[in-house]
Amino acid sequence: MAHGNTSQALELFPLDMTREKSLRAEITIDVVIPAFNEESCIERLLHDVMMAMQHDWFQIQNIYVISDASTDQTDDIVQQIAARDRRVKLITKAERKGKNDSINLAFSITNAELIVFIDADVRLANEHSIAKLVQHLRDGKAAMAQGGLVRPCPGFILNPAKQAAYFDWILVDKIRSRKAISWWSIDGRVMALSRDFYQQLVLPLSLADDQFIFYSCIQQGRKFVWADDAIFYYGPPESIADFSHQWSRYFFYTNKSHQYFGKELIGRDMSVPGLWRTIMSSLLRHPFCGLMWVLCYAISKIEFVFRLDFERYERGFFWTKSRPLKIQTKDVVGAKVPGNPRQSGK
Repeated sequence: MAHGNTSQALELFPLDMTREKSLRAEITIDVVIPAFNEESCIERLLHDVMMAMQHDWFQIQNIYVISDASTDQTDDIVQQIAARDRRVKLITKAERKGKNDSINLAFSITNAELIVFIDADVRLANEHSIAKLVQHLRDGKAAMAQGGLVRPCPGFILNPAKQAAYFDWILVDKIRSRKAISWWSIDGRVMALSRDFYQQLVLPLSLADDQFIFYSCIQQGRKFVWADDAIFYYGPPESIADFSHQWSRYFFYTNKSHQYFGKELIGRDMSVPGLWRTIMSSLLRHPFCGLMWVLCYAISKIEFVFRLDFERYERGFFWTKSRPLKIQTKDVVGAKVPGNPRQSGK
């Protein structure tokens, strides 16, 4: 049975929207959305991707939703939308095997020149977000581009997890402005990979997808681009438990990455100079959300020390609960992004 809001969402999708110009695009792109129980988010993201601007030099040929044995209405919603746009294709897995398995499955079914992965709870800032992401791979020199992720300011709310998550993003943004490539700024929510790169990848289940792909790119001596102008929004965790799980599994996968890639590579190329100075200066400028971050970060450290959920992390199960992220998708790149410290002059 389809999701109750599906009929309303489908009104946004014109029946004839897949009628493309007959011109053959230079570069073919497949968009892949790994999903596990994303009934509250998948409609909005699919709408964003389907309405994304295309150019003569590239064409989005497939939009795959890979459902990791979802038990909610995710599959029904995608099937309803697929009836309106032939590019949308649902791939279901009978057994839950985690995000890395979904990514490996995507590698096996696509032959597109570029593949774009977008987490199901992400939103495009505007119709140009995908174009601005993939243009960095257009000349064939780069193997990977990561989207410019923005976490909107939650405003004055008492939810400690949301305040901590916003502070976390402030740190990421400051660190990235000083050093584009570091262990702190790796994020696999939005990334584009070239075919000659992704065809060489097989992700192990016991490593984080973004860390494995990112470190593989560096290890192979390939070019990485942070597509800062390709803006995508992502929301905060809903609870302290979700926040602490995200960080504790990050510690877990970082330890695994040291074993897999070697401490020298990660320590040499991924270090963050002046990290604690950045944290302390950010705490002084944002004391309330900073203190919430310290609290939630400490809880995640305790979880890690006591090895909570390690068995699940080893199997690649690390989804957290998602809620719809409501944004104005008509924003234009170059305008001030809500909550972006660099763009607001802070």
